[in-house]
Amino acid sequence: MTRTRTRLLLIVIAVIVVGAMSASGQQAAKSNSYAAEQSSAGRAAYLANCAACHMPDLKGSNEALPLAGANFMSTWRNRTTRDLFDRISTSMPPDKAGSIGEQDVVAIVAFILLSNGATAGTQPLTATSAIGIGEIANGEMPATARQEAPAQAAAPTARARQAGPPAGITISGEVKDYVPVTDEMLRRPDPNDWLMIRGNYQAWNHTALTQVTKDNVRDLRLAWVWAMNEGGANEPSPLVHNGIIYLPNPGNIVQALDARTGELIWETRASSGGQQSGGTGAMRNLAIYQDKVFVATTNAHLVALNARTGDTVWDVAQYAARRRRDLDHGKL
Repeated sequence: MTRTRTRLLLIVIAVIVVGAMSASGQQAAKSNSYAAEQSSAGRAAYLANCAACHMPDLKGSNEALPLAGANFMSTWRNRTTRDLFDRISTSMPPDKAGSIGEQDVVAIVAFILLSNGATAGTQPLTATSAIGIGEIANGEMPATARQEAPAQAAAPTARARQAGPPAGITISGEVKDYVPVTDEMLRRPDPNDWLMIRGNYQAWNHTALTQVTKDNVRDLRLAWVWAMNEGGANEPSPLVHNGIIYLPNPGNIVQALDARTGELIWETRASSGGQQSGGTGAMRNLAIYQDKVFVATTNAHLVALNARTGDTVWDVAQYAARRRRDLDHGKL
């Protein structure tokens, strides 16, 4: 009986010691998380570099993932502050990766920690700090941070709303002998055409052409090169119809190129507005039907272009753009 009691006592002591060590470790991590002045500086750095995509309240939008809350914690709980620092410093912002200074990145990490419930400590965060994010943050934004976020929203939103260059034709030209795209063409596309993303309604994502084989692929040579417009994210899937390539570019620019020679036939800017707040503004795909090319612009407009000339046939503001317009005119 005495031995049993002794063993139980030793087990209890061991549990208490382990618990104390764990609590001590957590307390040490919290005290070394970040300094309060870093999160204050981080708020300004975040608004200047991150909020246009990830939103002022860190909830994210489109391709820009949330940086606060349960979704953020599910991704980053088992990673460290060093991992987060490395991710931001090497890949953000998408169009100018690596352009944010080291101290600003550290401050942004501190602000993200604050926005996920981590409390400021006595030691400043550094670029080499490797604190477990799950040890100091719980994904719950403090009330003070929630109250300040909407007040800070105006600056990046106004910047994102700035009007770009005027819409319309920038280079005139005409596609000769244009053939309207019919429903039958879309259902059974000519192998020489690429009328929609992934090629057809079945999303084959490969061509039915057979000229290039494993035996002659080594003989392929560069025919021409076309430099696309710079100044934004671009993930295009060009369309091809009757030997003409319809190509989306950053800045809501659409071009028609001769697929055989690479010569530009026409170019138009589909919308004059700047990028809609939220997301990277990536240009991805167009649609073509009858004699029109359709483009969804980065400022939330749906525009129909004349496939022959690039002239605008109609331009309709989508919900986000209409709501923004009504807000600007005091209707909401």
